[in-house]
Amino acid sequence: MRPLTSYPSGLPKEFMSMEQRMSGRALLAWRDGQRTEVSGFEANAMLIADPGGEARIERLAPEIATAFDIHAGQRLCDIGPGTPCLGNELRDACDLVALGGQPIPLEISLAPSGRALIIVRGIALPLAPAADTPPSLDLVQIIVNWRELLSRSASSRLKRELGAALQSLSRSRHTVADPFTNLDA
Repeated sequence: MRPLTSYPSGLPKEFMSMEQRMSGRALLAWRDGQRTEVSGFEANAMLIADPGGEARIERLAPEIATAFDIHAGQRLCDIGPGTPCLGNELRDACDLVALGGQPIPLEISLAPSGRALIIVRGIALPLAPAADTPPSLDLVQIIVNWRELLSRSASSRLKRELGAALQSLSRSRHTVADPFTNLDA
């Protein structure tokens, strides 16, 4: 995993700063909240139980469930081929959080076959156990944002298709005679 300050080249600055701001806001809220669950990121959050062990999704936003075809109760290691590497990367972040007890930045590139490249960025935040929670059950809140980007080959294919479509449109146009060309005749 790379730190939040290193980004793949070629990404628009607006994308980088938006992702960084969201993670930064989440980190500040986590610090201010005494390591408790951060509110205000419900559409971008998932809660992982037992991050150093079974790493099971306790709760997640419907937007995340739809985008990545995952659900509550699913173990991160069981996230299948529809989302290559997502489960492994989230599991690695949870392991690091469980070992060090510190927030871990996330940057994941997913390239599902036949689909656009998906860039996932966020932060994994360790949560202090609640008073009524058994000490053996640790929780990690993962707050993510994602974007779909065309790969180079998909972008080239799209440009070729658009170019061909524009050429066929320009060929099919009928030339309209200028009504003022033969006024002297």
